[in-house]
Amino acid sequence: MATNRYRSGRDFEYEVRDHLETEGYWVTRAAGSKTKVDLVAIKPGQVLLVQCKRNGRISPAERTELLRLAALLPGVAIPVHAHRLTRPARVGYARLTGVGPKDRADWRPDLTLTHEGT
Repeated sequence: MATNRYRSGRDFEYEVRDHLETEGYWVTRAAGSKTKVDLVAIKPGQVLLVQCKRNGRISPAERTELLRLAALLPGVAIPVHAHRLTRPARVGYARLTGVGPKDRADWRPDLTLTHEGT
């Protein structure tokens, strides 16, 4: 069971990676690292720190760590939660704005920092 859950999570990380690459990001995966960052995606002037969760649930500890890491690169790094959208089946993204479960804003890979006003 754990192997299937790992494989399912890994497959979702690959799907997110592939999607971000089609949006022009260079992406690396932190395979098996057990860190709060599954993917780091980079394009000029922007670094995404991505936590991938198919079920959409991201813990307060994961949120806190993503926000802490993004603060190391102010104005450049964006803490992002990638999750599964069901209708239609695709990847959804949220920019984390705080540690609470509602501290998030819908986000798309084609948004730039200037579009978000930061």
